Amino acid sequence: MQTILYFVIALGILIFVHELGHFLAARLFGVRVETFSIGFGPKLFKFNCCQTEFAVSLIPLGGYVKMAGEDPDKPPKSPDEFYAKPPWQRIVIALAGPMMNLLLAVLFFTLSYNLGRYVPSYQVEKVKIGAVASTQIPLKPGDTIISVNGEKVKNWKEFNQIVALNPNREIKVKVKRDERVEELTVKTGIDEENGIGTLDVVPAIKPKIGKVIEGSPAQKAGLKPGDVILKINGQDITSWRQVVEIIGNSKGKEVELLVLRGKKKLRVKIKPKFNEEVGRYTIGIVPKFEMVYIKYPLPEAFKKGIEEFKNQTALFFTFLLKLITGQASIKSLGGPILIAEVAGKAAKAGISNFIYFMGFISLQLGYFNLLPLPVLDGGLILMFLVEMMRRRPLSPFFREKFQQVGLFLLALLMIIVFYNDIMRVIR
Repeated sequence: MQTILYFVIALGILIFVHELGHFLAARLFGVRVETFSIGFGPKLFKFNCCQTEFAVSLIPLGGYVKMAGEDPDKPPKSPDEFYAKPPWQRIVIALAGPMMNLLLAVLFFTLSYNLGRYVPSYQVEKVKIGAVASTQIPLKPGDTIISVNGEKVKNWKEFNQIVALNPNREIKVKVKRDERVEELTVKTGIDEENGIGTLDVVPAIKPKIGKVIEGSPAQKAGLKPGDVILKINGQDITSWRQVVEIIGNSKGKEVELLVLRGKKKLRVKIKPKFNEEVGRYTIGIVPKFEMVYIKYPLPEAFKKGIEEFKNQTALFFTFLLKLITGQASIKSLGGPILIAEVAGKAAKAGISNFIYFMGFISLQLGYFNLLPLPVLDGGLILMFLVEMMRRRPLSPFFREKFQQVGLFLLALLMIIVFYNDIMRVIR
């Protein structure tokens, strides 16, 4: 129930801001607005003010601003009707909704950074390699990445974004290795599900146990979450990579761990078991990812918000291009069910994470509505631009066919995202 509530709150705010953009732009140019509705279908409640009916409707999956004289086939009867206005003013009115969503995204990103939130510590630390999963990658454990393709990287988040935007390509990576700097050519992979770039390397993680698997050798030996591994077979341990390598190469022979639990040091003997799933010996422990609290004063939070907006914009259009060219899978698309699920998780993680999530969705909503497709704001803008260039209105036949194509594409998209959502729930 809480998940549905958070979903309605998030979507309601984003829809309200979007429609408010259309409303304010219309009033700015003297267009009479007949109805301002959040939601579709039967109206739950409504009131009238300033010649406009304001309403909240039953289905919270959108909204609309109904303006006087929106039928292009009927000559305008008064100067306050939509089609009585020149094309450039109609373009501004159509553009205002998506632009409000994009501005809201910047605001929410900024507010999230200003309020502060917890993130995995490795995301804000230097890009130090903890393990490399493929022999085809010339990087080594212990390497610190300085730049990629000449672009400096400060942390793992920036590095992952660069990799994501360069699928199946060679990238130039400058690393610090044993007190010297080297430049390497690294080939990225590609995530077949969504077409983004991948690289089989993981951060350097501290040797602290986050979880002990039920029924594992580690649980039987008495290891507990929070234990810090100091030594294995007398060898000093400083990273989780060493834990994986030593236990993985044990060939099933008993190993002795020296662990720190609180202020006490304990010696524990464990016999590793071969794990068919990962193809090596394990003892059934998972590392603890330390979380850090990041918070910035307002001026710096605004800079971070702009930076996040740019990064998410690049990811949106890169993914869109991959989708159009067939390099990304439509299985990665999500709809209302997925949004509701993520909204609930974000809200449980704290108000700052929920605000960040709303910023992310607001950005997606803004750019999606700007796509030059019929029935979307971008489709209207495209038609008005063509009208400006032709210096005369489009024919009713063309507009009808254009709208039919748009409705078909939108219906197809809704079927795909709902199917994906349902399959995710089933799985």
